[in-house]
Amino acid sequence: MTFAQLKKHFSQREIGIQGAVGEFAILVPLVHHEGKLSLLFETRSETLVGHQPGEVCFPGGRREPGETPSETALRETWEELAIPQKEIHLLAPLDVIQDISDRVVYPFLAQITPAGLAALKPSAAEVKNVFFVPLDALLSYPEEVYRYKVAAQVDDRFPYERMGFPKNYPWRTGFMDVPIYEYDGHFIWGMTARTVRWLLREIRAMLQEGEAAP
Repeated sequence: MTFAQLKKHFSQREIGIQGAVGEFAILVPLVHHEGKLSLLFETRSETLVGHQPGEVCFPGGRREPGETPSETALRETWEELAIPQKEIHLLAPLDVIQDISDRVVYPFLAQITPAGLAALKPSAAEVKNVFFVPLDALLSYPEEVYRYKVAAQVDDRFPYERMGFPKNYPWRTGFMDVPIYEYDGHFIWGMTARTVRWLLREIRAMLQEGEAAP
């Protein structure tokens, strides 16, 4: 083994995220609906057993070999909502999410054109319905966030004694925030709500900077 071999191997591989068990991408679609700038959401089909049936989400899915995350988001939006890719204008990638199950999700903020909205036809196999939430309603929604503790569960097989550490070793713990938004009988929560919450914070910061600008 030489330094040159190591350099060649590692420089040719795509940078990933350690521990990721799967990579996914979602589209965060912005549309003009009934005169208001709104986010488009889906409700998953009840037939999607094992894939969070009945929950609210954004269009998206698992990244396939050879795809970039943005290509995944566009493909999944076509498959789920029949919106042509030419009618989707990607605005920006949002912060990547890695959840406690080690799934990595790449969100992309996008504009859906009026023609794209007119072409919308949800896939009956994957989508129960779609609905729209005005950004103003989300920005004015009182923040509702629940938090639960994430702690290590280490069994007796761990070699504390061999390593010279006590069995009461202070393993690090963490917390997971679960935001909830309710609109017109729909509940937005989980990873979808985390994405919404992050987006709203960025929009508020942008608006405040605009107000402060000379």
